[in-house]
Amino acid sequence: MGRTHEKSTTVGAPLAPARARRWILSLGVVLLVAIALSAFLSIRPLGSGRSELGQVSRDDLATHQVGDLRTTLADWQLFIEQHVGLLSASAAKIDPVELATGALLITSEQTQVRAIMTSLDAVGLARPAAFLASESAYFQSTVSDLGPLLGGASKELIRVGVVAMRNGFTRMWLATATVNDQLAAITAVDLRQGADHLTSGRVLVLALDVAFGLTAVACAIAFGQRAHRRQLGDRAAMARRTFEEALQQALDMAPAEPAVYDVLRQAVSFSVPDLRVEMLVADSSRAHFRRTFTTAADGDELPGCGVVSPTDCPATVRAHTLLFPTSRALEACPQLKQRPSGDCSAVCVPMSVAGKTVGVAHATGLVDRPPTAVEIRYLEIAARRASERIAMVRAFEKSELQASSDPLTGLLNRRSLENLVRELQRDGTTYMVAYGDIDHFKSLNDTHGHEAGDQALRLFSRVARDSIRPNDVVARYGGEEFVIVLPSCTTQAAVAVIERLREHLALALTSGRTPAFTISFGLASSTHHDTFDAALASADLALLDAKEAGRNRVTVADEPPTRVAQV
Repeated sequence: MGRTHEKSTTVGAPLAPARARRWILSLGVVLLVAIALSAFLSIRPLGSGRSELGQVSRDDLATHQVGDLRTTLADWQLFIEQHVGLLSASAAKIDPVELATGALLITSEQTQVRAIMTSLDAVGLARPAAFLASESAYFQSTVSDLGPLLGGASKELIRVGVVAMRNGFTRMWLATATVNDQLAAITAVDLRQGADHLTSGRVLVLALDVAFGLTAVACAIAFGQRAHRRQLGDRAAMARRTFEEALQQALDMAPAEPAVYDVLRQAVSFSVPDLRVEMLVADSSRAHFRRTFTTAADGDELPGCGVVSPTDCPATVRAHTLLFPTSRALEACPQLKQRPSGDCSAVCVPMSVAGKTVGVAHATGLVDRPPTAVEIRYLEIAARRASERIAMVRAFEKSELQASSDPLTGLLNRRSLENLVRELQRDGTTYMVAYGDIDHFKSLNDTHGHEAGDQALRLFSRVARDSIRPNDVVARYGGEEFVIVLPSCTTQAAVAVIERLREHLALALTSGRTPAFTISFGLASSTHHDTFDAALASADLALLDAKEAGRNRVTVADEPPTRVAQV
């Protein structure tokens, strides 16, 4: 029995390690399968999330490319609007250097459209890419048609070409906005899917951490934190894109500069509520700053930035954002030091278009809490979009002014006068029409030269503006002919206004800087005519009577001529 037991003990001893090895091997296989399965289940959503985030990067590239294209389009419109008013008024030629600048912008637009089409195809937006290409081709055709006209053409041809080009620009601008919206939509989907996948993966990783030890837990936590930071970063980027799109849409609906500043005040009050922001914008001469708005609370008397000129502002001189953590620092901006409100921190974001200073966004904070990178980014977005919109508004205003006025005299042109009279007729307002013509203008030009004739036209225009009533309107109707419309005016009062004008003209000519000349007028009332053309024709007949009666006088239509002694 003892041997048997001994044998059994001897035989049984080697079986225990074998059984343990099999158990360990089986457990290892099970654990490996479990680890592999768990890893597969966790890696799959994480990989999908990574793939979605990579797609977001491609979406973001296309979004930035579209933003660059819109900036190029804004620069082009600014360029063409700066020259089209002069061309439409005098059919002059644009300097070749300026033409080269415009051609460079168009070439850049073509290159950017091709790059955007490639990016859109990469993110699965083939139809928007084709739509953008179609609108770009139309825009390019309108620009090509305008090109020969910029070298010299009639005013009518230039006007038609400019109208077509503006239509092409508008379609192209709307096309880029449509593409931006579609990119924003798919970016939002990709971000949401990526976030969902990352969340699922993080939960599985945390489960594996519990099952496989503290090391796995530490690794999973680290990976989860990195994914979370990336997710937060993507959400922050999405929030900035949403803010920028909303800001752009609001600015597009702002018709004038005051409305632009109202939009910007609301935008920065929302995006950087802990900062006191003010915007300084240069005047048309770019010599002086003026404060357009501040986010300071009502009753806050704390002084803002005291800089008065773009050349005195370090941010506008250096053309990049400057951060000052404390006004006590040696290198801090001089305008921050020794303020009555005490020490502070600040950031200054310059605003410029095509290398020209437009203004600066100036924000101050607590001395122990300087503006953060996120706040600076929001300010830079607002400053960039504001620069583009202000430049666009000013260009359109200048173009509209040039289109509605005579370039030599600054008076309203014929079409603008006719539009104004149509408004008077719609309101049922009666008016007097004075049709004036400079006497012997051809002889003045032949004797003293065309420059003397231009001086005479400008002198009369200045005297006329100073002599008429506040609600009266004077326009250059063509050549040496002028038309004055006097709303709600009797015949006697109209004669008195025109006589005062002629007296002021005679007085202005006593300086001797302009050759002496006189002017004759014909007067007609709208109460005797159904249309402005009929009243103007009647005034023209009265003007002929004045010419035949010896010139330098005022004659009233349908009444005995009013003789006035020559000056």
